[in-house]
Parts: sequence; structure tokens; C-alpha cells
Amino acid sequence: MSEHNKKKIGVLGVAMMVCVAVAGGGFGIEDLVGEVGPGITMLVFCVLPFIWSLPFGLSSAELSSAYPENGGMYVWAKNGLGEKAGFASGWAYTLAGFIEPATFAVLTTTYLQLMFELVGVKVTPIIFWAVCAALIVIFAIINILGIKVISNMATAITLLCFIPFIIMVVVALMNIENPVSMVSPLKPSDMNFFQAAGTGFLIGIWFNTGYETISTATGEIHNGERIVPKGIIIAIPLISLTYMLWVVPAVGAINEMIPGSWAQWGTQTGGITFVQAGEILCGAPLKWGFVAAGSLASMMILCEYILAYAHVMSSFSRKGSFFKIFSRESKRFGTPVAAIIILSCVSICLCLWAAYSQDSEDSPFQVFVEVATAIYAIPIILMFISNIKMRIKEPNKKLAYKVKLPNKLYCAYLCLPILLYLYSIISDIAISGIGVLLGLTAIPGYFFFKKIYRKGEWWKECVAENERFEKELQERLEKELEAEK
Repeated sequence: MSEHNKKKIGVLGVAMMVCVAVAGGGFGIEDLVGEVGPGITMLVFCVLPFIWSLPFGLSSAELSSAYPENGGMYVWAKNGLGEKAGFASGWAYTLAGFIEPATFAVLTTTYLQLMFELVGVKVTPIIFWAVCAALIVIFAIINILGIKVISNMATAITLLCFIPFIIMVVVALMNIENPVSMVSPLKPSDMNFFQAAGTGFLIGIWFNTGYETISTATGEIHNGERIVPKGIIIAIPLISLTYMLWVVPAVGAINEMIPGSWAQWGTQTGGITFVQAGEILCGAPLKWGFVAAGSLASMMILCEYILAYAHVMSSFSRKGSFFKIFSRESKRFGTPVAAIIILSCVSICLCLWAAYSQDSEDSPFQVFVEVATAIYAIPIILMFISNIKMRIKEPNKKLAYKVKLPNKLYCAYLCLPILLYLYSIISDIAISGIGVLLGLTAIPGYFFFKKIYRKGEWWKECVAENERFEKELQERLEKELEAEK
């Protein structure tokens, strides 16, 4: 995209987009409490920001400055680690992209279902699916209109969603007599500590991913190599603080009112979500406030995930590594229209399964989360390795944004989230193993697109074009950095 066509988005707008993509106001985190217990939940909130969120955000910021083009993790792995690693990253991210929008369509409809039931309307599976499909279609259209519209929506919705949470936190803290109730019990009785911690970190990691989503569209933002890193850095502490603040006091207050209620927290049918928590603590007005906020937040996450995954799929295709149709863009808006439409159609199909599985023991939302998290491991781990390699091979590389840590210390720090992610996946291999197996399909996929698809001509054509583009991009960045001196 030429500089003339890029959109001017401020640092606050980028930060709000990151907050929505990662946290979504905090909705959905209820599953963590019911799955692993209040104590492990607190442990996850205390530890994860330092060994996961911070390195993830810093690495996303530095790499988006180093490679300011659409594609995010895929582009980072390809430029930093080579063709095969880039393909593995893009392939895994693309597979996750066909799953995650459905996840948030289901979560959004779950909140809307509560609203319908409050006014006496029974939501049948077919109605549930129709609402999911309608939401996906609406946000597909918004994505086609462009990133400026999404940025404005994200800012307004994030600030609105904070209101019911702030009210609930104040009321919850006023009703807590024994602070121990916020972290008791440590874990469920049927899980040992390591199993509970592993599952907790796996779920927690998923709720702390998405820092790179805005980076997938860096190429659409004017001065994106500077604006995007700043927005990510602002969002990191804000997200970590709100996660802990929103859920922990509410769990403690309700635990004192209804002993053992922590086990009921979750998005499954009949579970305690923030909607029920708001009603228990403040009555019907706050319940309706959370229904509205939860619906808006989940809608915005759905919107941003369509944005992120469509841009990766489009970039993946333009590099010759995916079907050519995904590279088609809107002539008027410059957005990846084909990728948006196709991933939306796949998500709509997945929502049909979810609609008829609402009463199952494992909620479709939870299954989608764990499978997507395991697939997501490939691009994330490759992202960290790419950043480490860049620091080792080019220790003095000049960037518009660079983490101010010595190279060796920074590289060692980035090893922590890699080890944590691997531990979390192994601890819950039953479901996450499905994601790992899907990720391994990158091996036949690589040979298919390089040798078989269109007889390899699409691959060769795109490789030549992209080498020219990347060379021009690096030359431009170097000139800008020299001019700043």
C-alpha cells in the first residue's frame, strides 16, 4: 500500500485496538476461575504478565518496527528465519484464523442469549447459529470498509465496557470481609498443583495473546513502524491490571455470599459469568450493563480477529504460499476482501456445530480456545526465535523502536515465554494435541504450494515480486532513520 493511501491512526487508537483484541474488556476470563480455582487464577494473573504478556508485547513491538508491512507473525518469521519457517508460521496462523472468529461469535451470542432470555425469548440452536452468522457478516462488512473505522469503534467500545466493571469492583471490595476468599481454594480437588497450573497458564496465555493483531495491518497505518509499537507498549500494563482487578474481587465477594460458588464460574450454560456476578452484587441494572458491555466487547474482538487473520491470509497468498484468491483486495478500500469473505464463511459453518453443542460437558467456546491456542504456538514460538536471531545476527540494527535491554539479557528473557507455552501445551495434551497435529499439516502444505499448486508458478511469481518490495521497504526505513539523525 502506498504512503498516500495509508490511514492516520493515533497511538491511543492503536492501544485501544490492542486492548480489545487481547482482553476484550475481560469477558471470557470467567472460564479460568471455574477450571483451575481462585488460587491458581491469582497465580496466573500475578506471574503471566512478567513471563508472557511483557515479552510478547515487547517482541511484537520490536518486530513490527523492524518489518512494517502487513502479515504480522508470518512476515516476521519469513524475514527472520527463512522461507520454510515463514510458511510454518503463516500456515498455522491461517488455520487458527478459521477457528478463532467462530470462538468470539459464539461468545458474543452467549451474551446476547442472556439478553433474549431476560425478556422471555427462548434461543433455539438454529436461532443461536443465525445470530452468530449475522454477527460475522456484519463485521466482515466493517472490515471491508477499512482499519480507520475499526480503530474508532475500538476506542469507544473499550471505554464503555470499563463502566460496569468499575462499578462491580467497587461494590465487591466493599463486601469482602476476608481477603483470603479471593484465592481460596487454591485449586480444584480433582487436580494436582502442576496440572491445575498448566491448564491455568494455557487458558491464561490464550487470554493474553493478540498483541500482534494490529501488527498484521501495520502496512495500512501511516508511520506504522512507530505508531504500532507505542500503542502495544501502552496496552501491556493496562491489560494485565484490568484482568486481575475485574475478576478477583468479584470471585472473593461472591464466594463469601455463596460458599463454593467459584466452581460455577464459566461461560458454559448455567455458569457464573460477569453478567450473573453483576446481578448478585448489584442487582438487575448492573446485570443489564454487563450484558450490553459483554456483547459489545465480544463483537469488537470478533471484528478485530477478522481483521488480523484476513490480513495474514492475504499476505500469505501474496507471498505465493496460499491460494491466489486470498490475495484479492477491494479496489475502493484496499482491504483483503476475498480473505475476509472466505474466513467468515468457514467461521459460520463452525458456529453451526457450536450452536448444537451448547449443553455438552466441554463448551464449544472452551474447545475452540484450547485447539486454537495449540495451533497458535507455532507462529508465536517462531516470532520469539525470529526476534532472538535478529538480536544475535544484527546486534546494532537501527529500528524506529527497539527494546532497551542488552542483547543477551533480552534474548534470555524471550526464552521464558517459549518454555511456558510448551509446558502449558504438554499439560493439557488431550485437546491441545489436536491443534499440534493440525499445525504439522504445514509440512505437506509447503510442498503442495511450492511444487503442485499452479505447477509452482504462483510461488515463483510472488517470490520475485516480494524480494523487490522488501528491498525497497528496507531502503526506505534506513533513509528515514538516517534523516532523523
